[in-house]
Amino acid sequence: MNGYFQIQISEKGVSLLLSPPIGEGEKIRVAELKEYLNMVGVPYDVMAINSALANMGDEEIVLFLSPMKLEPVDEKCNVYVNSDKMTAVMRLYPPSAGGRSLSKAHIMEQIARIRVRAGIDEDAILMALEERPYCTDIIVAQGKLPTPGRDGSIVYHFDTDSTARPELREDGTVDFFKLNNLHQCTKGQVLAEIIPEQKGENGFDVYGSVLLAREVKRVTFDHGRNMEKSKDGLQLISMVDGHVSLVGHAVFVSDVYSVEDVGTSTGNIEYHGDVEVKGNVCENFSVKTDGNVFVSGVVEGAVIEAGGNIIIARGMHGQNKGRLKAGGNVIAKFISAAEVEAAGFVEAEQFVNAKVSAGTNINADAGKGLITGGKVVAKGMINARNIGSPMGAATIVEIGTDVESKKRLAELQKSVGEKSKTIPQMKKVLEDTTKKLKAGVKLTQDQIKNARMLQVTLADSQAKIQEELKEIERLDKLLKNEGPAQIVLRGTMYQGVVVSISGATMTVKKEYTYCRLIKKDGDVASAIL
Repeated sequence: MNGYFQIQISEKGVSLLLSPPIGEGEKIRVAELKEYLNMVGVPYDVMAINSALANMGDEEIVLFLSPMKLEPVDEKCNVYVNSDKMTAVMRLYPPSAGGRSLSKAHIMEQIARIRVRAGIDEDAILMALEERPYCTDIIVAQGKLPTPGRDGSIVYHFDTDSTARPELREDGTVDFFKLNNLHQCTKGQVLAEIIPEQKGENGFDVYGSVLLAREVKRVTFDHGRNMEKSKDGLQLISMVDGHVSLVGHAVFVSDVYSVEDVGTSTGNIEYHGDVEVKGNVCENFSVKTDGNVFVSGVVEGAVIEAGGNIIIARGMHGQNKGRLKAGGNVIAKFISAAEVEAAGFVEAEQFVNAKVSAGTNINADAGKGLITGGKVVAKGMINARNIGSPMGAATIVEIGTDVESKKRLAELQKSVGEKSKTIPQMKKVLEDTTKKLKAGVKLTQDQIKNARMLQVTLADSQAKIQEELKEIERLDKLLKNEGPAQIVLRGTMYQGVVVSISGATMTVKKEYTYCRLIKKDGDVASAIL
């Protein structure tokens, strides 16, 4: 129970009863007491009150204030609103002998006087009038915070990781016969599901002002062909047997074209979807697709171009004319005398006399883990066991910042800025022309022709801006995901290897073993692995 105070009136004058707190109750607030005495109009000695409260023990104190004559003091209350406007608090003060007690109507009138009109707790008021807890905070009105709601989301019912590397065996080699990481789906399979947004509920403060709930985001499916939505629009269903992948935020399902070998019996293959070659891709033939390519056998001096991943279980003998180009990753048992270009990573146990360019990493850390002869370029990192050869095979390894992507990003940003400046001007001209037509102004044929041409130009510019913004987003994401440029060596780098890291170049004069090569102070330097 909190400590409290009470006016006492006698023939001698006005006194003040100071009652100490009981248990863990709050002590009398000095400022509150002085404010109360000012309100009832009783003079007092500040120092006497401060001293009495400071020296108060467990016993009540009666402090004489003034010999003045005073009418009985009624029970009083003070209602105030916290700074956040979410809570109205009442504090009661006891009457003197002969004073009147407060009623619910009195309290409601005071609450209304300070414009509190929402969330009023009448039960708390009635309980306070029954128990009379003096000099104690009583919450008589409570606002309600808005509920946040929930954004819509999409749950994908397939593996969305397109960057997963193959697992290593215990002996350090890779089981390339189990590299088909294409994610199969069947006709009628639910590929994705929308969890609908849930709107929040508005709140209010004690003054009755509405506190708006946060706007929730609605999601929709972004998808390619071979799929349909359920009747309620909440499920995305495959219409064919094929392979499913997530590219950005879009779901794609591709059909699978399967052949034994690519050779004289099939001719060159061009297909929209995934291609599975159960045998080999023979010399001088090609496979071109916007999907993924999986080859169970060997690729000879052939060409494979894929919009997705290229996976070759037995490896590639390029014969200095074979070429692989992937919009995703390239994984093979080995790559020899071939040219390889991938937007993602390139991985093989051996790179021999190959020309390789990877958008992220080059990995040769399984099996023999060898890079010898040729040139390998990665924009992120090179992981290898051994690089070069004891015989000094001409080998170039290069890593570092994607200069071309940065240049392209700057060009696109400039282009979007310039086009964006002309859009309002074209819109203004078209709006003026529309107003003239509505007003009955007769335009010449040339004016009408120019307006139509301007309308086409505006649409083309807006479409081009959207295309360039998408490419800007892709390049920005690519550059932000750049890791530290380094070569991780878990074996030996032999003499004669040419190393280039972010523009710093070095020809290896002595062997390096079990270390990292990085750029430091403008030069290539070794660091602890």
